[in-house]
Amino acid sequence: MDMLQRDTSARFGDALRRRIGAVCLLVVVVAAIVGCGKPPMHQVQGTVRLGGKPVNGCKVGFFPDATHFDPNRHGFGFGITDLDGHYVMQHPQGEQGIWAGKYKVTLVAWVNKAGEALAPDIKPSEVEGGVRNLFPDTYDAPSTTPERAVVRKGEANVFDFDVPASAVRK
Repeated sequence: MDMLQRDTSARFGDALRRRIGAVCLLVVVVAAIVGCGKPPMHQVQGTVRLGGKPVNGCKVGFFPDATHFDPNRHGFGFGITDLDGHYVMQHPQGEQGIWAGKYKVTLVAWVNKAGEALAPDIKPSEVEGGVRNLFPDTYDAPSTTPERAVVRKGEANVFDFDVPASAVRK
């Protein structure tokens, strides 16, 4: 009888360990699925003006305002203004919007010698006769731009930028 009890206890112990192991595995899998999902996108839009006038073809960049960039925690995105200076932010993977968070905002508007905005698919280095950026150099890099934005969950997230006329390049 003593041997039967030991055998039963061993089988019960093995079954219990297997069940505990299965539950732990299930918890890890569920945590990985829930924890690895990307944050929701939030719509961001606005206008860009230079000296009070809308800027067509301005590349608006939202870069994380963080000391160390972590692509799993920080979002970023880009938009291009239309004739009315209106932009809609888009994540680099194609979805409209970006993650909630603090951002540094860059503004770059390349124009040719005639002052016409470059098409989005044209590289400035390939334009015959050269190009110029309508905005001062400080606006074209996240490390120097004075513009900031905070994208919040559940809010309209409309950011309008109007760079003073005194900053307009001639």
